[in-house]
Amino acid sequence: MSCSRLLSFAAALLLFGSACGKVEKPGNGVPEEQTPAAESTLFGTVRGNDGKPLEGVLVSDGLYVTKTDASGAYGLPGYPGGTDYVFVSTPSGYSAPVRDGIPVFWIFLKDASKGSDGKYHGLDFTLEKIADPERFSIIIYADPQPRSRSDGYDRLAYHSLDVCEDMYKDMKEQVGKMGGRPVYGICLGDVVHRDLSLIPDYKRGMAGTGIIPYHVIGNHDHDVTKSSDRDAARTFESHFGPVNYSFNLGKFHIVVLDNMIAPVTESGRISDNCGNGLTDEIWEWLRNDLVATGPKVELIVCAHSPMFRLPGGKDRSANHAADYRKILSRFPKVYAFAGHTHISHNYVNIDDPVIETHTLTRVTGQLWTNEYVSDNGTPRGYIVAEYDHGKFSWKYKPLYYQTGAWDASYGGNSKKPSYTWRDWNYIGGRALLKSSGQPLDDNYQMQLFAPGVYEANKLYANIFLWDELWETPVFEYGGNHRKMTRVSDNRYSYATREIIEFFKANNSALASENYNLSDSNTDSMFSVFVNDEHGMGTVSVTDRFGETFSQEISW
Repeated sequence: MSCSRLLSFAAALLLFGSACGKVEKPGNGVPEEQTPAAESTLFGTVRGNDGKPLEGVLVSDGLYVTKTDASGAYGLPGYPGGTDYVFVSTPSGYSAPVRDGIPVFWIFLKDASKGSDGKYHGLDFTLEKIADPERFSIIIYADPQPRSRSDGYDRLAYHSLDVCEDMYKDMKEQVGKMGGRPVYGICLGDVVHRDLSLIPDYKRGMAGTGIIPYHVIGNHDHDVTKSSDRDAARTFESHFGPVNYSFNLGKFHIVVLDNMIAPVTESGRISDNCGNGLTDEIWEWLRNDLVATGPKVELIVCAHSPMFRLPGGKDRSANHAADYRKILSRFPKVYAFAGHTHISHNYVNIDDPVIETHTLTRVTGQLWTNEYVSDNGTPRGYIVAEYDHGKFSWKYKPLYYQTGAWDASYGGNSKKPSYTWRDWNYIGGRALLKSSGQPLDDNYQMQLFAPGVYEANKLYANIFLWDELWETPVFEYGGNHRKMTRVSDNRYSYATREIIEFFKANNSALASENYNLSDSNTDSMFSVFVNDEHGMGTVSVTDRFGETFSQEISW
């Protein structure tokens, strides 16, 4: 930020204030606060649906953050560049009212009126009390990206609209298995793929699942016809509310961030391949929110692009990355979830485990084909996280359905891949494992490759959600148990390789694209030496939560 803009922010903090609470002062990563003397321009209350005032609830105008007083009242100065809304950070034990399937935690100022004093009054929130706030589930998913059937990216294999229908159906069935407890959702961005007119269709689909979904804005959700990052987010905000906000569930303070900076210019045209990081204003809001929250809570931080660690082992370089890493590292635990890469990647630095990186695969499969795998062999699917009185765990849930028709008509070739490396067949639109005939479900947490697939005498295992807090997988063969070795070569999935090589060889549309198989796109591959030409064994691995998964293989 320039010196003049720094001064303008500092001046705004001094000139505007809260009559009903404290406005938090940005502090270079050091928690501190300031009580301004001047009046606010936005006023309201936060109450429960029983009418009782709620004290200590965070409310924001998009830049400043305040807390409600004992009467549930708050006041805010208003965003210096023009305030669009105020929003509440729903406290644990309460939820925002749900309209059209979406939790509505904001009030647009365009829907309110100024009083005779030129200020906004009556910006009131009524929150609903949760019966059991210590037991809930969160479905976390990334990059559904529905596109119209005529879109250039939807020209192969399965249509994204059909796969999204399968996603809604799968999620609805998953919710039905959760015993009636609340099920929240976090979509990690790219809700649609450039066509913002498809957002209402997506909302209708999610509304039928029984999930209460919160949304991150992705690069493909920005309207890049606009001239600023803030303006490019307004269409998305009209459907889902602010793109930078927080809420609380159980012991977690959950922060949602827009870390895709739009617009950018590529080859002389405006592109939605946005820059990475936080704008100055978003960084200011994040700092204010974290200062107001206090440093003793655990955080879940959700963004579209990975904020810390990238697949392949590089740390993220982004606008304000050093700033947000510094302040987040002061909290006892930070789970950083993202999508964008279409690759499943999980990382915990054992020497400094405060901030964890969890990057999700594309829920609807590869972008170009909408096939059954992501770019590193993980089945299309989502994470199901469980919270039970302070205990937090998750595992992967592959999509069970594929009901849309296979269609390669956009490429002019009706040939299909052989699907040699897929572990299941689709029978009647349902995925049944080749080995057992059982449904593909959340017991499927790895894919095994027999000796000779990658190299002679080595068995490989791709363990989808593996991170450094999991145990090392073990291969049992002939009564012997051997630990497997995490590989530094052959770091790709043959399931992915088969799909990419098939379409590049058999479809002119994809062959013309710069879509090459990387040999380093899978960080969760393990191998073990096997000296017998034929045999049968079992790979077992225990996840970070103590659950063990096993899978047999014969060759």
